[in-house]
Amino acid sequence: MKVVLCCIVIIFLAGCEVFEHPRGKSETIEAIKPSTDLCESEPAREQFYEFCKLGTWTAFLIEAEKTPWQTRMESIKLLGDEPYDKLQKILLSQAVDTPYTNRLRAQNWFDELKERMEAPMYELARVIVEIPSQQMLELESAITILSRVNARQERTINELQRTLEARQAEMKKQQEQVEQLLKIEASMSDDKRSN
Repeated sequence: MKVVLCCIVIIFLAGCEVFEHPRGKSETIEAIKPSTDLCESEPAREQFYEFCKLGTWTAFLIEAEKTPWQTRMESIKLLGDEPYDKLQKILLSQAVDTPYTNRLRAQNWFDELKERMEAPMYELARVIVEIPSQQMLELESAITILSRVNARQERTINELQRTLEARQAEMKKQQEQVEQLLKIEASMSDDKRSN
């Protein structure tokens, strides 16, 4: 009976082409063609200038990573709101030591700027800026939340510890009072027996 049932299921599945496996066809990930020119049009070149070249991005990011946050922050303050300046602000905010609020601000600048980027530049910016920055923001948010939870739990533990210590002190005091009453009762009983 089980064999017949298995045969029926196999025939049914074969009819649904579940077992069909494309032979010779392999799925490949389409690689991005290496290009040093990230701007495809003249208007884009006029907006981003030397940032149309991949080498500029790498050199700028490496230099930004070496520069302390305070120095980078001063540079950011001096830059304007043009696409070229905004891109520099974003890249200056990508180093690991960038504070959460400034990284979040850079993410907002990127959201404003990405519509002006052409496909090659956007793909690069997405991989270098958007995805890592979003992950860092999520991790920092999680750490902040966990820190708050830990602080709240620590306060609760401290309060419970103080309550426990107070109750233990109260119990000790009551035990001493009971012992004193027992001593008084014992001495009164001894006095009655003596009389």
